Amino acid sequence: MRVIFAALFVFGSMLGTVAMVGSHFGHGHWPWWAKIAPAVAMLGASFASLLIFNGGGYRSNLSRKTLAEQISELERQGLLVRQQFQAVRAFGVEEFEDEGLHYFIELLDGRVLFLSGQYLYDYEPISDDPELNRLRQFPCTEFEVLRHKDAGYVIDINCAGTVLEPELSAPAFTKDDLKRGIPEDGEIFEEKSYEALKRERAHS
Repeated sequence: MRVIFAALFVFGSMLGTVAMVGSHFGHGHWPWWAKIAPAVAMLGASFASLLIFNGGGYRSNLSRKTLAEQISELERQGLLVRQQFQAVRAFGVEEFEDEGLHYFIELLDGRVLFLSGQYLYDYEPISDDPELNRLRQFPCTEFEVLRHKDAGYVIDINCAGTVLEPELSAPAFTKDDLKRGIPEDGEIFEEKSYEALKRERAHS
């Protein structure tokens, strides 16, 4: 969903600039700077969308440091949130465009945790590259999610317990799903059961 909003933001900024320049100069001769204004606006909006929709402003200073250094610094600043979970089972939802993976995870207390994003690929199995091959790390029966307190993005997942092989990989969210709104990364379902969510996604 963030990708769609970002694209609309960039496209809208460019059209808005064209409309403003056009209304000012009408059908007369446009100065050189007016001709490149839409392109400049599009580039500026693209950069702004990274900050607004992806939390890039928070990541920029941290990206040059190791993961351990990032976690330590955020913890010192009081910007690290640790969430501990115990899980029973899980199922996945296929990626839609570049949204990343999605998992519905049934917790020990019956609630269902939804995790979504490109970061989940860091814990997926790899079997087609001898130098990078690894077993599945997540989902698992015990894990800790580390999030940025303000920006909300996941910094790391500490996996423990037993690895849970996803029960199924449901079809990707459709455009209609996106219009209605899909769950946010980290959302917890308390009223709808795991089985109900699995049936809903499997038959979507």
